[in-house]
Amino acid sequence: MDTEYKKKLESLGVYFGSNDSIEFKSKKKLTTIKISGTKKINSLGEYFYIEHQYTTNYIHGSIPFDHFFPPNSFYSTPESDSNFVLNKCIFLDTETTGLATSGGTFAFMVGIGWFEENHFTLRQYFLVTPDQEEAMLLDLENLLSLHQCIVTYNGISFDNPILKSRFKYHRIPTTIGNKDQIDLLKYARMLFHYQFDNRSLKSIESKVLNFTRSEEEIPGYLAPVIYQDYLKTGETQDIIGVFYHNEMDVISLVALLRIINEVSNEKDTHFSTYETLHFSLARQFDRNQDYLKAIDYYSKALDQPNLPDPIRMTCYQCLASIFKKTNQVEKALVFWENASKLGSIESFIELAKIFEHKFKNYELALEYCKKALLLMGNEVNSIKRAVLQEQINYRMERLKAKGRL
Repeated sequence: MDTEYKKKLESLGVYFGSNDSIEFKSKKKLTTIKISGTKKINSLGEYFYIEHQYTTNYIHGSIPFDHFFPPNSFYSTPESDSNFVLNKCIFLDTETTGLATSGGTFAFMVGIGWFEENHFTLRQYFLVTPDQEEAMLLDLENLLSLHQCIVTYNGISFDNPILKSRFKYHRIPTTIGNKDQIDLLKYARMLFHYQFDNRSLKSIESKVLNFTRSEEEIPGYLAPVIYQDYLKTGETQDIIGVFYHNEMDVISLVALLRIINEVSNEKDTHFSTYETLHFSLARQFDRNQDYLKAIDYYSKALDQPNLPDPIRMTCYQCLASIFKKTNQVEKALVFWENASKLGSIESFIELAKIFEHKFKNYELALEYCKKALLLMGNEVNSIKRAVLQEQINYRMERLKAKGRL
């Protein structure tokens, strides 16, 4: 590891232990790079890992690690009614030989982290040779068995299936499938869907954690090629960058979990920083048919002074839809009226339906249809425009006949 980088991390509270080292030759500089770490042997063979300790002095972007201690505190996630204890969680990220979750893909590096009494421990397993995989998996399982929750970023779809397939391939019993899964990608998408276009971990690091990776960073998609090159030549220093990439992935999981817990507990700072956050949560509760919470969060979203008009309009529409479903038509009318003022064609159509069928006011219903037609030119989706126009014209003809207009 680069000396300056090591000194910088040590000043931030990271402790580096070393019992042994492996060497990587560099073709470009013709030097030998040493990685301090630990070689061990278990019943299935030899394995290698490096281990760091992050103390309370460490700060990841804008997230100070002293906030995590003592680590026996309860955490929660949005839309979940259950809590979990932080020191029962294990944070996991893998670097693999490919992007497929089958067909012989395996993890050549597994980064895992967990909280102890006064520090956070990060262990990075590395397969010096692929035949160390069995021994590595056995030691990994020993750690997994001590924890109740696995925290990942897209781990449910990627990391966990790969590891499960490798445990199965080597016939090693594992508890990985029995753990509670906290996939932070799910929550990044849920909370920041309307705030950011890019919700990759690296993007969330920059925009939410205020953390920027150093020049040592190697993009994750290059990791398989770098490992293959290492196996063929043994002469690459880029493996160092993969270690750094994996290390930061795991540490960012810890920091992001803190943010998500604070959102779950409605810390005001985040809701004032991200104006679409209330709306995002409202949409999730709406999908879950938890209408009381959905109404509450839609209402809070509408109180945001800088909420973009398209989202404000959707808030009105969603509230109207909830009140319609719950047979509160008078309340629904208010929100359809508000949405129509922001140019919602669908709200004009809904108003026309209500005044036609409930109030038998065919003249007013016809007026709403006409207003909807005037907005049709703003609809950029030609297929949607054609469908809506046909529906409106059909309704207008019916209203004219009913009301003899």
